[in-house]
Amino acid sequence: MSAIRAVYASFDEVPSFKAASTHILANCRAVAGDRSVEQHHAEGRALDYELELVSLGEVRLPSFPGFRHSPVSFAEPNYLRRGERFRGHVRRLLLSRRPDLLHFRTPWEGLVAEDLGVPSIYEVNGLPSIELPYLYRDASERVLTVLQEWEQRCLAAASAIVCPSERIRQCLIRRYRIDEPSRIRVIPNGYDPVAVGPPPTVEDGLRAVYLGTLHPWQGIHWALRGVATLGDRFQLDIYGIGSRDWIKQAEKRIARYGLDQRVRLLPPLDRSRLSQALSRYHVGLAPLIKTDRNTEQGCCPVKIMDYLAHGLVTVAPDLAVVRPMIRHGENGWLYPPNCLHGLTTALEHLYDRRSQWPALRRQVLQSLRQLPTWAETGASLRQVYDSLASARR
Repeated sequence: MSAIRAVYASFDEVPSFKAASTHILANCRAVAGDRSVEQHHAEGRALDYELELVSLGEVRLPSFPGFRHSPVSFAEPNYLRRGERFRGHVRRLLLSRRPDLLHFRTPWEGLVAEDLGVPSIYEVNGLPSIELPYLYRDASERVLTVLQEWEQRCLAAASAIVCPSERIRQCLIRRYRIDEPSRIRVIPNGYDPVAVGPPPTVEDGLRAVYLGTLHPWQGIHWALRGVATLGDRFQLDIYGIGSRDWIKQAEKRIARYGLDQRVRLLPPLDRSRLSQALSRYHVGLAPLIKTDRNTEQGCCPVKIMDYLAHGLVTVAPDLAVVRPMIRHGENGWLYPPNCLHGLTTALEHLYDRRSQWPALRRQVLQSLRQLPTWAETGASLRQVYDSLASARR
């Protein structure tokens, strides 16, 4: 049986330090991963895929059997014009490739599937009509209305819809007209199992880490004010990704709160160095702010899964998007959203328990039994692919 030709198109930079890139590459491994004949037979799999990843970026990932990467870069600073250029690029590529299936993440590439009648999977990790005002303060209501109309068209035309959290699924049902809401399948983000050693010593206080973007909804700028009240009990390393303006804002707050000796703003962390770096920390911070992006739309933070996979107790707000991963007092500590006193109280409580850190780390690692690995979430995505491919044949 010939391989099924699939295109995975995403208006995201791949590879990059962002969680989106981690998610996309995990999906690619799941769909086009190199499997032996014996594995295929044992798992009852009869379908193979030739997957082409089309993304923004300048670095081409190495090809392997069943996978190739086709990055494209545009010297265009304007978000809307950059999106239009990417859509045109995807259209031309689809007309050339004639794939059996298109997997997409945003309306920029998704409307092409509707126009060309290609069976498609709409992977909804975020909605531009909700997120854009946080990224661009001058985003007009007219632009947001058009984006929401495009999202509606993509949802209506998609053969299947997947999203990483129940909160996002509820948002889609509440915000859009969706025939057969059962078409929406929740496939959460996962983690890669790693060998985790004992925690570092605590003589000099606890070491905390933040991974990810400096977007306003992530809350790390807000959290710095709370860290400033903790004295020498905590050291914080921020491996941040963001615009120059957001980096400058973080630098100014570190200086304003007198944190120069206790908070380091570091370059983003390559995933190949993730395990080595995270082994140096006790606590992972995910100080999400209670905003429409995190509450109405929802998310599934990859950083939290990374923290837990490396045995870090995770401190985060008590939000619906966090609760599936964090069990208060077991593998993390939850505080009331947008409550600076709650954040500092949580950190102080963990400092007071510093003599129990080996036991806390064991609790964190035991909690992983209830959370999915990337291999498990990838198998769920493969089921969606196989279902659509089988129906087409």
